[in-house]
Amino acid sequence: MGASLGQWGTATASHEPGSQIVAAAPVGATTRDAALEGAEAMVGRALFLRGCYAGGDLTYDAMGHVKGEPKQVDWTLAGTNIEKVTRKSAGELELDGVRVAMRYNPEQHIFERHPQKDEKLKILLAVNSEARGLQGALATMFAVGIDPALQRAMPAYWRHYFSPGLAWPQDDLTGQTIVPANSAAGLEFPVAEKKPEPEFTGEARQDKVKGTVLVRMVVGTDGVARRIAIRQPLGYGLDARVAETLERYRFKPGMKDGKRVAVEMVVNQMFDVYPGH
Repeated sequence: MGASLGQWGTATASHEPGSQIVAAAPVGATTRDAALEGAEAMVGRALFLRGCYAGGDLTYDAMGHVKGEPKQVDWTLAGTNIEKVTRKSAGELELDGVRVAMRYNPEQHIFERHPQKDEKLKILLAVNSEARGLQGALATMFAVGIDPALQRAMPAYWRHYFSPGLAWPQDDLTGQTIVPANSAAGLEFPVAEKKPEPEFTGEARQDKVKGTVLVRMVVGTDGVARRIAIRQPLGYGLDARVAETLERYRFKPGMKDGKRVAVEMVVNQMFDVYPGH
């Protein structure tokens, strides 16, 4: 039988045995892209890349797992602002944004986000048109704020900053008497004999970051710094630089009553960048 198109583009036909009525979308209507809409919900949120991956181009599978082995950075350099989401192909979305560095504000006791406008970020994410599993993939890729899962994935010096009461695992200090540096009369403090200097990160140098990182640690009887924990951060990846540098320090151990002792102490590292440096 013949068919005609009505005003809204719907095909009509008589009901003969075995025939079907097929309804088409209204003229000018567009198909909803559930995956695109779901990913667009990430625009404008305070995001961090789980895994703390570096680089301007990252690719993820449909489960939210990164492809390849991208370099990793400190979490304070793993922030991102997603600014736009586009459909790259039938099976892939592109999320475009910029990197964000975190800087600690000691007066307000908060981390502040500093977008790095020159550090563009492009993320390719495999998806399906029905957006099945999309929210799970996005949760695997991104932390919204400094959530507990992101904290647990950080190195020990950060985990103990966010959870000061967290127990330390057994190490060479286990079973030793640890003397607090500020409460022991007659204590000879550890003295650094090997003292490498931490380097600036590129982002900190670019933004001329100044400030001081305070770190709590224990210098053992072997002159090695252990149980390093950030006490007052600065951000921009500089806290990690300090903690990792302290691991390479070698000290003349602390002494008390003529014997070597493990000493808990707080050290500070100042960063100062002048214009043109």
